[in-house]
Amino acid sequence: MTIFDWLTEVLRRTEPSGPGRLPSDERIAFYRDYVHNSVVLAAAAQPEDPLPGLSWQYFREDVRHEARAARIAMRDGTFGTFFDTIRLLPPIAIVRLMAARSVYFPTPENDGAVDDLLAYLDAATVRLMRQRRNAVLAQQAAEAKRVESEAPARAREEALWAEYRACPFARLSTEPAEFLRWIKLQTPDTWNVVVDRWDYNGIGREDVIAWILDQPDCDLATAAQFFFIAAMDLGDSEPETLSPLYRNSWELMARVGHNWQRGHYRRNDLRLSSVVPSEIALYDEIVARREAEGRPFPWRVPGPGERRFGVREPDSDYLYEHGHLWIGFSTWKRGREARGCGVDFPRCCNASPAD
Repeated sequence: MTIFDWLTEVLRRTEPSGPGRLPSDERIAFYRDYVHNSVVLAAAAQPEDPLPGLSWQYFREDVRHEARAARIAMRDGTFGTFFDTIRLLPPIAIVRLMAARSVYFPTPENDGAVDDLLAYLDAATVRLMRQRRNAVLAQQAAEAKRVESEAPARAREEALWAEYRACPFARLSTEPAEFLRWIKLQTPDTWNVVVDRWDYNGIGREDVIAWILDQPDCDLATAAQFFFIAAMDLGDSEPETLSPLYRNSWELMARVGHNWQRGHYRRNDLRLSSVVPSEIALYDEIVARREAEGRPFPWRVPGPGERRFGVREPDSDYLYEHGHLWIGFSTWKRGREARGCGVDFPRCCNASPAD
């Protein structure tokens, strides 16, 4: 039994409803918890774009309307304020929001609860909510039609991805000597792509990343990406206590630190996109602890308030992942017909499906 099945059954068995009537205090408390928690969970599930779509747009409008009617000043537009406001609203507002939560999110399992919840509300509110429900249903139908119309194109794209992963022309050599010769011919944006997905525990290709991080044209975000990742693992260690592999990483981190300090990196176009704030904060904590202990780093990079990075994403024809270098899918696809590929895959290039 779903929550809406249970709710419908409870509504039909218990207190009489009707405009101007209110459920019991116990029921109001349940509604308040349900509305509040459903909003919290929905926002947490998609923190980068919390409560998206038409249904949540209508619901947020209702919360703001109820707050104004109750003369509750919402502190700001944050979701913390949004959640707190629901806790403060009067009972009738909670009944309306519980109805809105059911009406604006049409699913087969909540259809039975809609009429029973709307029975508590006045005719004008019921009419508005039903209009909004119809708008949501129309949008859902249009989206379903769009998805259906795009299905053949998606199927073709998925088939191309399978060919791409199996195509011998898509993968490039990363043997150390060839990789280093190749990297020297690439752009700072491609250097960023390689450093961003570098295998920090790999061996045999250190010359590639060392060469990139020594270049004045290496973007500052590229160097900082390596620096903060290495510092998170090795920053509180002394190089003489590390194994040769980790000592090399520590010394390369130190080289980047000195380069950064003296303004070696001339480019600052790219976003620092792959290092999370907690990793940078950990480096700053290590710096403060080492200075307090009288063993500061032999370099000093700009502090938290002084760091500035670019704003754009790298633009490269290549990608690097799991130690493998690939032509980017879009680039591969553009050159596919020029090479005469794809006519009789996989026999067109003696490729075989990837393992």
